[in-house]
Amino acid sequence: MLNLFALGALAGLIPVYLGIGAALLLGKVLPRSWEGGLIGVATGVLLYLFFDLMHEAVELSGARDPLSWVVFLVSLGASLVGLVALESKQVFGGRHTSRFLTLPYMIAMGMGFHNLGEGLAIGASYGNGEWALSLLLVGGFALHNGTEGFGIVGAAGKTPVQWKDALLLGLVAGGPTCIGVLLSGQGVSPYLSISFYTLAAGSLLYVIFSLLTISYTVTRRLQVALGIWVGISLMYVTAMLLTVLGGVRS
Repeated sequence: MLNLFALGALAGLIPVYLGIGAALLLGKVLPRSWEGGLIGVATGVLLYLFFDLMHEAVELSGARDPLSWVVFLVSLGASLVGLVALESKQVFGGRHTSRFLTLPYMIAMGMGFHNLGEGLAIGASYGNGEWALSLLLVGGFALHNGTEGFGIVGAAGKTPVQWKDALLLGLVAGGPTCIGVLLSGQGVSPYLSISFYTLAAGSLLYVIFSLLTISYTVTRRLQVALGIWVGISLMYVTAMLLTVLGGVRS
């Protein structure tokens, strides 16, 4: 159990913390004029993760299994439409809003669902005795997940991220990797996996809309577009490196 938890921490928890730290450092070093670009990078990271999650959910769904359709559609609607409904009731953004309902935390939760699936893959390979593959997956996912810190911090915009929030955000985003590694030996229902992936995809799509609404202005369009390209490129290159090195797609 300790070995499995350590693998999950190396693949998800530690890299996310490193990414958050790097993003916070860049935010202090770079001038405020770069803010639109950083938000664009965050949006690009989330866009890549959204399509990745949707692909995983569709692959797990069966064309002749109507129950998987229901799980997919209900989970997606519950996350996307549900969050918009809460926003319309001013649950988000009000004066008395809990910090756990802000964009960085919503992003961290979506990434946590995504990283849960990565943990399942690591645990499955380790449980089958494929230790070399599991270590390779840990290295590849670590490189991949390190970029997610930019998506979390970039969404904060002008709001400073306190160290307590940084610790909680890293735990919410990276901790599920450890949980996924531990759960992999217990056997996870494909319907539960579909629900995890689509809940995450819907919440990330909500955050993407929110980020574009506040950042895609006349003076920032080019910055945001370049940032989105950089964010997608970071995720794509790290995923391709993982595929080349281990033959496993992230």
